[in-house]
Amino acid sequence: MTDPQLASDLSLMESISKFFAVLLGILYLLGFLVVAIHLSKYGVSSFSVLQLQYLIAGLWLLGLPVLFGCAVVASRVFEERLTPDVEGQFNWRRFLINGSFGGAITVLFIILLLSIPNLADDLTLGIILGVLLFEVVIMNLVQMFWISWRQSTSSKNTWLLNRSAAAPFYLVVLVIVVLLYATWFSKHLYPLIPFSLGGGKPLTIVFIEGEKKMPDEIKRSAPSAKRSIPYKLLLSTDNSYIVDSQSPIEKSLEIRRDAVAGIIVLQ
Repeated sequence: MTDPQLASDLSLMESISKFFAVLLGILYLLGFLVVAIHLSKYGVSSFSVLQLQYLIAGLWLLGLPVLFGCAVVASRVFEERLTPDVEGQFNWRRFLINGSFGGAITVLFIILLLSIPNLADDLTLGIILGVLLFEVVIMNLVQMFWISWRQSTSSKNTWLLNRSAAAPFYLVVLVIVVLLYATWFSKHLYPLIPFSLGGGKPLTIVFIEGEKKMPDEIKRSAPSAKRSIPYKLLLSTDNSYIVDSQSPIEKSLEIRRDAVAGIIVLQ
């Protein structure tokens, strides 16, 4: 006979595994959306199925709500003891406790952004307020959806918190807000995050000529030089480098890796 406690633990582990699998999938898809929108202004598209950059971009986008959600789940055991739910009433004490968790995590997230080299110089008050507004709205929608979803269908609930109507409403609004945030994020904040940290701020590189002559599309630093002028690296794939173009009628250049001997990353 199966031990009930063991079965319960296995069921919990299975639920946690499914949750993280779904979460990683959502972060990956949203990260792909952010990168695709960012690169579209250069006329570049990347549809590689496996790219770590997509997942990192998703973490930059929703890292704050994800941390908030994990903190809420971790503290739920203590919350249920300290602030038990009353059927049919909104639990304001629990809402405020979760809000304080969210506030602390938000402050830590802003400190992380400001600690990134050179990022603070590019951040504006409007971008910071935009991030805070979107993140707070997303976290509150997630919380309201979760509270509504946990309500019993047979209990007398308020119009603000019920499983039959309020929970689907919060979910739809949440999806719309997240998509709007992904679009805003890809245009305003993602281009400021360094390339080395998975962001969209291009590296400045110089192409080096080997035994073969560099393509004519690459402008040299001097007529007889073995290196190019500086370019902004937009995307690096297994087969090519995609950089911004110096021509006013072109958006980007794709240079095959075997066409150059290598690259130098500038400060």
